[in-house]
Amino acid sequence: MECVGEERLRTRRDAAHVLPDICDHNPRSFHPVFETTFVGDGFVNCTLNVLYTLPPIIFVDPYELSNRAYSFQHLGPSNLELPVAAVANEDATLLLSTPWVPEDNPRVFELPLHVRYGPVGKTEGLGFVQTDLKWPDAFFACPDASSSSDTLPLIPPSLVAPFATSSIFIVGTPPDAVPIETLRTPVGTTADVATVELGTAVVVLASFSYLVRVARRTVKRLSTTTVSAKED
Repeated sequence: MECVGEERLRTRRDAAHVLPDICDHNPRSFHPVFETTFVGDGFVNCTLNVLYTLPPIIFVDPYELSNRAYSFQHLGPSNLELPVAAVANEDATLLLSTPWVPEDNPRVFELPLHVRYGPVGKTEGLGFVQTDLKWPDAFFACPDASSSSDTLPLIPPSLVAPFATSSIFIVGTPPDAVPIETLRTPVGTTADVATVELGTAVVVLASFSYLVRVARRTVKRLSTTTVSAKED
């Protein structure tokens, strides 16, 4: 799927290196898609796992992920409506898993992300918050625990159990890579607070006046209908 109408964070993995690419169609999106493409030889009868660490300002929608072609486990804040100031200051963990099928090479993981409303900025004219998002850790988990194995990436204890009897094979990154993507999303500034509050008050008063006007017209019309019925 092409990068159209939304920001995509692209990470390309193979046996030798990882190449990131950020599309610039909408570089200030609240709904970026983190796309990770795996190219190269995998391990038959194994699962490919992608482990994301998401900062508090970034969240995923579990209902949205349930419609994807991979299974997932999510730990961390899951409230979809709260701004970043109202959630715990802790990272969330997301683990995506799918059976490795050689015919599907290259294999693409598309992870839809959402950005919470950030804190109001104190500097007039900036209006953006910058968020660093680490590349995911990727590894194969194979059922034969007797073969040589890498160390499992650092994950919460509750996610370790399924891999207790598996051999782990890490998908590496190049030594000279900077495995971080950067998001810039708009935020309000203190200079805008008075204008926003005034605009909100005007809209509320105008809406209230309209409702009162409609209610009075409705009462008047019903009263006229009642009088006409009595005269008949």
